[in-house]
Amino acid sequence: MPRIRERVKRAMPGFVRDALVSARTKLSAPPLEDIVLHDYAFAPDQQTRPRLSLVIPSISPRTAFGGVVTGIDIFLEIGKRTGADLRILLDDFDRADDTSVLQKCARDAGVDAASIEIVPRSRWVPEIGVRASDVFYSFNWWTTLNIRSLLREQTRTFGGTRKPLLYIIQEYEPLFYPMSSTHMMARAAFEPRWPCWGVFNSGELYEFFKAQQHDVERAFVFEPKLSSRLRPYLDGETPVKQKRILVYGRPFVDRNCYPAVEKGLRQWARNYPQFSDWEVVSAGLPHKPMPLARGRAMRSLGKLSLEAYGELLRTTAAGLSLMASPHPSYPPLEMAHFGLRTVTNTYANKNLSRSHTNIVSIDDVLCDTVADALAQVCGDFEAEPEAGWLACSCRATFIEPGPFKFLDELAGALLREVWMRD
Repeated sequence: MPRIRERVKRAMPGFVRDALVSARTKLSAPPLEDIVLHDYAFAPDQQTRPRLSLVIPSISPRTAFGGVVTGIDIFLEIGKRTGADLRILLDDFDRADDTSVLQKCARDAGVDAASIEIVPRSRWVPEIGVRASDVFYSFNWWTTLNIRSLLREQTRTFGGTRKPLLYIIQEYEPLFYPMSSTHMMARAAFEPRWPCWGVFNSGELYEFFKAQQHDVERAFVFEPKLSSRLRPYLDGETPVKQKRILVYGRPFVDRNCYPAVEKGLRQWARNYPQFSDWEVVSAGLPHKPMPLARGRAMRSLGKLSLEAYGELLRTTAAGLSLMASPHPSYPPLEMAHFGLRTVTNTYANKNLSRSHTNIVSIDDVLCDTVADALAQVCGDFEAEPEAGWLACSCRATFIEPGPFKFLDELAGALLREVWMRD
């Protein structure tokens, strides 16, 4: 179909093509910043207790992938260490009825979920109570930009030293967008013109951030860590691995390179018929079966529970997870530590083959490169089925139990330099 469409376009008279482009432009959605950026109405709150407010688009299980859970976990751990009141401001028009993700995270952290105030967004400009002691903790670029007026009004109303903004940075978000006003807005969030304490998910991401000439007042860097809810699946006897490729498949998330995944898998199925008895499944987001060569197809498992995902990792021989980002990404690290020979890609300063000997890190995502790397890991497994379980991690912090080590430093800085000072 895509080839037929391209031929039709080329055969069109110029005036017809121009008319179609004009019509499509009129029907296209407004730029993202027109949808997500908004203001808050400031309402002074005379309470004096320290409070930490997480500003996040949603905590719905539908959107709660690894980054959301990590953001919530850090929020809860800071609250536990400081004794601050905890509040979550939902930035999307999203009902807060299903708090199961928060409840699970709170239970693991030993925090009473009922003590956390949840403020759903119910209007375009929500009114938010702000204390002199409030510290805001933003989740992404637009929540960071949206709360600027609250920070300014807080200082104007209560005086004193400006409170630092905590900003958890888990991706280089400007890369999510083409060169555009949206791209520039995402960059602006990385240059907040306000005391900003950046919390960076990985050394690779922080180094890339600095290489783009961004700076923050203070940086706290933590390395990816296996979810405490997945860790139990590493225990016990190692099961027999099956001839199965697990793909991190998110067709509608551009940075996960799904078109390259499709082309690489089809090339692998065509070029390497000796692996025709291998099953191919994807996890991440649901999609239709993806046809491969010789009547085969990749089957989608959709968004799995952690329990189902843990069992799948234990019994799967190989993995494929691509990511157009300097952030290491959790799926290839999870796959490798669960004994899967895993194909992923390099990007700028990121090379995950340095993180685990199970990882094959390719320099591009051309179909031949992906197909040959998949053939390599399948061949490795068939030659030595136990090799994946015997491989070595060079990122020991990934499977260390317990919370992130930077949390004591960050909580201590908030207590000494922000809340005790007041």
